[in-house]
Amino acid sequence: HMAGKVARAYSSLRLKESVCPRLTRAFKLQFYFVPVKRDQSGGPGTRRASSPLVQVGSPKAAAVPCDNNHAASGNSTNDIAHLLGMLDPWYERNTLSLLKLPTNVVCQQTSKTESESYDSSYEQRLPILADLVLYYCRYATRQSLIQLYHAELTLASGEKRTEVFIHSLELGHTAGTRAIKAMGAASKRFGIDGDREAVPLNLEMVYNRVVISGRSQWIKENKVCTSVNLIKACKNPEELDSKMECLQLTMTEVLKRQNGKSKKSYNQQLTMTEVKVDKVHVSGTGNTTFAVCLDQDEKKILQSVARCEIKVCYKPDSSADWHLRKLPTSAQIQPLNPTFCSLLCLPIVTFSGALP
Repeated sequence: HMAGKVARAYSSLRLKESVCPRLTRAFKLQFYFVPVKRDQSGGPGTRRASSPLVQVGSPKAAAVPCDNNHAASGNSTNDIAHLLGMLDPWYERNTLSLLKLPTNVVCQQTSKTESESYDSSYEQRLPILADLVLYYCRYATRQSLIQLYHAELTLASGEKRTEVFIHSLELGHTAGTRAIKAMGAASKRFGIDGDREAVPLNLEMVYNRVVISGRSQWIKENKVCTSVNLIKACKNPEELDSKMECLQLTMTEVLKRQNGKSKKSYNQQLTMTEVKVDKVHVSGTGNTTFAVCLDQDEKKILQSVARCEIKVCYKPDSSADWHLRKLPTSAQIQPLNPTFCSLLCLPIVTFSGALP
């Protein structure tokens, strides 16, 4: 959740910088991504507390913790940490390893010799977690760029909203369920239905499919779905060589719905379709509206959305120059590279940066 909030704050800062160019040049701004997993002892319907995180650094640095429920239900933006681990093996070994340690271990104090190896002035030994985080903040000096995404939302009232996300965008039943869970104990009154009990949405889907050849492959189709989810696609090392920044589009489509007179209607047959895309337009047909959740943040859920357009995020001060300077022959997104300066990315500090 915190990664998305930091991404939106950084995007807002860059937007202000387009008016005041020296806003961020007067000081050094650094982001450190510290993966944190939630305590599994939390009860149902309540927010589980995160593992203890020791705040280290100076006003120049900002630590970005996030929760981990990765293996169970995907309720985590720790995918960003795994992506950083693929880009920088030293980050994977020294920082991402925090997720493999139980809470009682990371709270233990380091041995005297280990603590003194960092700074002989320590009077009190640090917990292992603080020791690893301090090592990360001291010795990580290179930046890895994580692509941000732009979502333009049109509400049923006609109001337009522009949002930024870094990891995922959930639409429909998935976002609605997350809003109910955010209510805590009050969510028991509403109940949480699965996809079979979800209300189908009549949607017009237009998306540009990412293909190896690099050609534009626009697809337009009408679908009846319960949920449409987008998530950052790079989860395997081999995908880093694709030279294409893309999102994984997952559509839960209703093939057959059972409408009973005496029983509650339900979705009898469902199918899930996955495709890699770089641009997506989702519109509700008729009077269909849906909920949208950004980066699985329970406080960033928008209701009554009629249209949603998603694409990569460009820098506010260079997006216009990009279109004037080079008109691409296809609508395919250009390769994501540290020297590709038109795309807006969140610079997260790692040890060696992105390997070539």
